[in-house]
Amino acid sequence: MTPATPGPREGVGDFMVVQSRGMSSAAIAGALGPLGARVGTPIATMVGDASGIAVFRAGAVEIHEDVRRGGVGVLQLAAGPEGPPFHPRECLAELVGTRDGQRLEPARLRGSFCFATWRDDPPGVAAFVDPFRTRSLYYVASDRGFACATDLRWLVASGLVERQVDPHALYHYLNFGYVPTPFSIFKGARKVPPGSCVESKADGPRVTRYWEPKYPEDLEGGDQSRAEELHRQIVATVARYRPPGEAWGTFLSGGTDSSSIAGILAGLDRQAHVKSFSIGFEEAGYDELGYARIAAKHFGLASREHRVTAAEALNNVPRLAEAFDEPFGNASALPTYRCAALAAGEGVALILAGDGGDEIFGGNERYRKDRILDLFYRTPRVLRWPLEGAMGLLGGLDWRPINRVRNFVERGSVSNPERFYTDDAFASECFEELLSPEFRKQVDRGESLELLRQTFREAPATSELNRLLYLDLMRAIADCDLVKVFRASKLAGVAVSYPFLDPDLVAFTGRLPAADKVRGFEKRYLFKKAMAQVLPPEILAKQKKGFGLPVSVWLREHAGFRELVHDVVFSERARTRGYFNQNHVRHLLARHEKGAWDHSMEIYLLLMLELWHAAYVDASSLRP
Repeated sequence: MTPATPGPREGVGDFMVVQSRGMSSAAIAGALGPLGARVGTPIATMVGDASGIAVFRAGAVEIHEDVRRGGVGVLQLAAGPEGPPFHPRECLAELVGTRDGQRLEPARLRGSFCFATWRDDPPGVAAFVDPFRTRSLYYVASDRGFACATDLRWLVASGLVERQVDPHALYHYLNFGYVPTPFSIFKGARKVPPGSCVESKADGPRVTRYWEPKYPEDLEGGDQSRAEELHRQIVATVARYRPPGEAWGTFLSGGTDSSSIAGILAGLDRQAHVKSFSIGFEEAGYDELGYARIAAKHFGLASREHRVTAAEALNNVPRLAEAFDEPFGNASALPTYRCAALAAGEGVALILAGDGGDEIFGGNERYRKDRILDLFYRTPRVLRWPLEGAMGLLGGLDWRPINRVRNFVERGSVSNPERFYTDDAFASECFEELLSPEFRKQVDRGESLELLRQTFREAPATSELNRLLYLDLMRAIADCDLVKVFRASKLAGVAVSYPFLDPDLVAFTGRLPAADKVRGFEKRYLFKKAMAQVLPPEILAKQKKGFGLPVSVWLREHAGFRELVHDVVFSERARTRGYFNQNHVRHLLARHEKGAWDHSMEIYLLLMLELWHAAYVDASSLRP
């Protein structure tokens, strides 16, 4: 079936705005030359022309609007097809002109968007990202001027940013598996935070926040009345995100979030069979297609499914490394890409995803685990001492059951957000053993933890759980999951929409008491009550896995994966970068292979880091 809306190709939907000092827009265009683009993408061209400002873009005009009014131009990126229907040209034209024609207030916009504005007199640039930064926006400022772009490779290809790796960004990547906002992997460039605007000013760039989640917890009434209102909010939100036409579908993992979205959409029109796309694996314990089938049968979905083999995943690893403009170490990008490719093969241009549901409804397993760890933390030290002492006596025993207990004791002995951080502390935990002396001199061991502490402190919430939810929305969602889904789906030629990240729905869940999200040790307490009339009992009762994948098994048992790791991570080129002590990396791999501990996350992120370096640091040319 031919898609009603053209799907984005690699590079489509990217733009760059340059404001130079002492150069006309024509001179800027001449100095930059034609930017390279990936195969199948039109070469970027200048579409705006103002005094000292040049605007470049690539992509189909169907999803871009170049609005002019009162000496102000707006370049809009994909606000319409990935959100509730509205008229982007009229909406943006109405907003242009506020605050002296420079600042816009994008509160009315929904879905994924990223747009820039520029004005002629006086020259100025402002660029916005949506409330959860579903698309990255980078900027650079120097004595040469100011520029912002939707892809870091555009700034590098233009010569405005050098291919010089920022050691702080690299250190954060080694802890988190992604480069967190506001850092970028290259020195000189920065990322715009979620719900924010960056403006070019005479005294340097200015970043301001126009929206963020808040947690007043002021919704009153009993459990049943709150559950009924939450049900109404969820159904109304998902209904607003239902795309027109037929060239769309849903991700379906068989979990509560994706199943809820698919079920609500199916209920809106019983005659239309909503398309759903699911991924499974051959390895036991990782395949959830059974739950996806339960949901598909219950809702009458037109389901498609695919099992990813180790060989297929191995072939896709290099492609994914190149699809991200920064190193990205989350292995779930593999099944995300395959699921999006499955949809693209069926003529689907847009997929609705359930990302954000865990973080607004309280569904992540680590929220429940944190409750258990917190009980241990609050236990008097005299009662904890026997277990702590036993772990000290068994300190030399490298056996997985003992290691699990030791990990529990260590994590349960600290408060949040440090306790939360221990899930993402690879380089911090083995600072001296992993990092070379030269690298250690450039970073501080605690700077990644301090970044999370800062986000935790900034949370507009009083309860600890809501502070953790805010932390996850700003970091795990905006910096990791949405980057993963956007880049992987873009590689497949598919756009993605996120109903559960609608600002109005997120704001409503912020009004719910924290106990409505995790009550005792029960996750999603109110959500389950709200969706009981939508979801089948098997889905409500299942344990969450999401896009868990057997990379741990592959790295231990699949010869191709083991060979790739050895050839890439221990290559001469990797050694000469001077980042790591390779003997410790070999030690981690040996522990993983013998089953003493699961080091698959660490090994995979080291693999993706080196593959990214080969593509975007070592390469003689850089094509955005």
